[in-house]
This record gives sequence, C-alpha cells and structure tokens, in this order.
Amino acid sequence: MTQAAGAASADLLMAVEPENVTAGTAGFLIIAALIVGTVFLLRSLNKQLKKVDFEEADDPDGSADAESPASTDADAPASTDADAQVSDEPEEGPRSPQG
Repeated sequence: MTQAAGAASADLLMAVEPENVTAGTAGFLIIAALIVGTVFLLRSLNKQLKKVDFEEADDPDGSADAESPASTDADAPASTDADAQVSDEPEEGPRSPQG
C-alpha cells in the first residue's frame, strides 16, 4: 500500500518541472491581504500613540540642570530646592529582592 503511494508521489514529482512552479493567484492574494492588514494596523497604532499624553518626570540626578545654559551662568544660584530634597535623603544601596 505504501509502495503504491510512494510510486504515485515519485511520478508526480517527475511530472512537475521546478521552473514552472509559481505561487499563483492565491499566493498573491494572501500576500496582498497581509500587506493591507499591516497598513491598517500601523495606522491604528499611530492613532493610539497620538492619544497618549504623559508628563516627563524630573531627572533625579539633576543632570538635565547641568546641561541647561541657565545653570552655567555665574549669577545663577548654586543649588535649588530640588537639589536640597535629593541631598537630604539618605543614600541607600541596592535593595534585596526579599525586602
């Protein structure tokens, strides 16, 4: 029984020439549908990302203040209230996962 199936598939392989095998219309339609679906998904993602409104948190290191031109001025105060709050907190090392 399996020999008959093997012989039939071997005959079929010999009858088909590799240069004549193409994806055809069905393959083209599937690829086109995937491309169209991807375009719609990207447009939807873009709309959702435009809706997001977030406030950026202040830099706890104060490195953003060091880069601003106002802090390089000689007339500018040396420290701000935000720097005082950060320096008043005790320095802690890395926390263990248990607590």
